[in-house]
Amino acid sequence: MTATRKLVPAASLVVLALLTGGCGTDVDGGGAPDGGSSQTPVAGAEASAEPSPEPTAEPEVEEPEEEPAPERPTAPPEKSVAAGTVAEGSAATAEGKGDAEVTFERDGEFAVVVELDCARCEGPTVLTGPDRMTPFGEADGALTGEYLMDVFQDSEPEQSLWVAADGPWSLRLSSWNDLTPEPGPWSGSGSTVIFLGGDAETAEVSWTPAGAGDSFQGRYFGTEEAAARMFGDSEEFTDDIELAQPGVLAITTDGEWSITPG
Repeated sequence: MTATRKLVPAASLVVLALLTGGCGTDVDGGGAPDGGSSQTPVAGAEASAEPSPEPTAEPEVEEPEEEPAPERPTAPPEKSVAAGTVAEGSAATAEGKGDAEVTFERDGEFAVVVELDCARCEGPTVLTGPDRMTPFGEADGALTGEYLMDVFQDSEPEQSLWVAADGPWSLRLSSWNDLTPEPGPWSGSGSTVIFLGGDAETAEVSWTPAGAGDSFQGRYFGTEEAAARMFGDSEEFTDDIELAQPGVLAITTDGEWSITPG
């Protein structure tokens, strides 16, 4: 790849999150303030002489049971697996079964693409790390996806990931500078990291959630620090986003998404 994306100061994405907000548009439903009809009665209309029908009992609706949330680890697992060193042109790998802490070292100034394959996992599955409030990914069973870490300039070379899983898993760790540029449009489902290889300044982003509780988060990094963007929503949306290409986009979701260059 000829262009290297810039790592960003640690405070940059915090500021972007506060300024950007969600992608969805607030829609006024037009209802009356008290929740009744917003229509105005026609002047002079006579009231109906027929008595109002007796109210009937509403049918009982059985609410679906909530699926238990995956158990998020709060301390590193006792088992440790060393993945080795990640360098440009040289990926590191690790595999195991059950809970484990995966350690690795980053040789260079670049963000790390994490590919998790836990397709045969049966119990709650979580991929997270130290000091993370939100996991990279989590599911009630099988979990596969690509995630992006170490995007800040002050990221330490020595890093670790925590895998909480009931079953076999594998991890591949590589430099984002080893990603292959992909011409648009782009589409898919689930969490991934893609190199938008076009030259457009904007893109239309559409997203459909996989179900209740799903959300979309996009983190974008171009060849200049000013191109960094964070955007997302918890409701289905289609919106034009300023994405000065080329650049790397990390998508975190369970749902389906599409990206069309502007």
